[in-house]
Amino acid sequence: MDTLWELERMKLFQIMQEHPDWSTARLAETIQHSLSWVKKWCQRFRNTKQVSLELFQSQSRAPKTRSKSLTPLVRDVILSLRDQLKAIYGRVVGPKPILYHLQQDPLLKQNNVFVPRSSCTIWRVLKDGGRIPTRVHDHHPVERPTPMEHWEMDFGQLADQIEFFAVVDRGTSILVDTQTDHHFNAETALLAIAKLLLFNGLPKKLRFDRDSRFLGTWAMDGYPSPLLRFLWCIGVEPDPMPPRRPDLKPFVERCIRTLKYECLWEQQPETPEKADEILREYRYFYNHQRANQSSACQNRPPYAVFPTLPDGLTLPETVDPDRWLSHYHHLLFKRRVGAHGIVSIDRHIYYLGTEFASQRVAFQLDAHLRQIRAFHKGKVIKTFQIQGLYGQSMSFGDYLSLMLDEARSMDRQQQLNKSN
Repeated sequence: MDTLWELERMKLFQIMQEHPDWSTARLAETIQHSLSWVKKWCQRFRNTKQVSLELFQSQSRAPKTRSKSLTPLVRDVILSLRDQLKAIYGRVVGPKPILYHLQQDPLLKQNNVFVPRSSCTIWRVLKDGGRIPTRVHDHHPVERPTPMEHWEMDFGQLADQIEFFAVVDRGTSILVDTQTDHHFNAETALLAIAKLLLFNGLPKKLRFDRDSRFLGTWAMDGYPSPLLRFLWCIGVEPDPMPPRRPDLKPFVERCIRTLKYECLWEQQPETPEKADEILREYRYFYNHQRANQSSACQNRPPYAVFPTLPDGLTLPETVDPDRWLSHYHHLLFKRRVGAHGIVSIDRHIYYLGTEFASQRVAFQLDAHLRQIRAFHKGKVIKTFQIQGLYGQSMSFGDYLSLMLDEARSMDRQQQLNKSN
């Protein structure tokens, strides 16, 4: 192996002699080695006065100087300085002030002992002497809900051509479902969730992050998206998380990493259909054969720990499409009035008047009266009947079609916002 490296160094030396004007980057590209390796050996070649075989041999990696050990006297002085300098500085001093006073200590000069010159050495002495306490981080395990009652869902991506959707049960760490697509949008995400609930039943809660495909864009300002209304209407409580808190859905985050590194990246599927087939097979392995190190499974497969699961609810045959209203009674949100005196709330236009153009107006939803009140400077300026309500029950299939149309409209609006 050393001989091969010596030949590579000779090759680099020869190219340097033939092309003295070449940069190190070009030399590294030509010889197919790292830039740091080329820089190191180019410097050695330039500093040598006589070319010999030893020039191309690797140098010893043994340390040039041996570290000197600290005497007990020096350690005692460091610890005493830590205690004494607090009165002088009016605070607990760190390694650097101690290092300065250590160099001036007359006792150490009199005994002619080795005095450290690195603040890192001072820190280690303080740590060993108990002057710097070790921080204890308390571990608070996630409280596990009843099996199959609370699910987590999120998206994962394989390169740019395949995106997959994963759902994990918080109570058992069971991988409930996976689906794939080229790229999910609000419509296809809602359809994937409908398929999930159709084939796996209904949980009590469904946790997810603030993805715009779930909650809409910032322009929604808290007004419920099609997905939120859909979940409330079929009897599932949506559980959106605060911004930038992926740690609150740890089970699906870990599962997505597992699906990427242990499954998809190994087989590199070229199409979403192939990826879906791979994930379907892996899902059985994940749930029945793969040892799971979560606290609920204790290094056993999820279905080995939970062989029998409670029967979940199924999708209702008929749906009240306005059921979501009661969960958002007195909801507050705001809008900026357009130049023509109108605002847009969930695909519908409300007219306030041109005198409010370009001003921010607050709105409050009244679920009991099915109204939206507009507030400006603390006064009610207008009251509207909520548009888009249906007023009667309908079949689940018809309701799903309506919600997919609303999600499709939200996708179009997001595309318009991006283009503008």
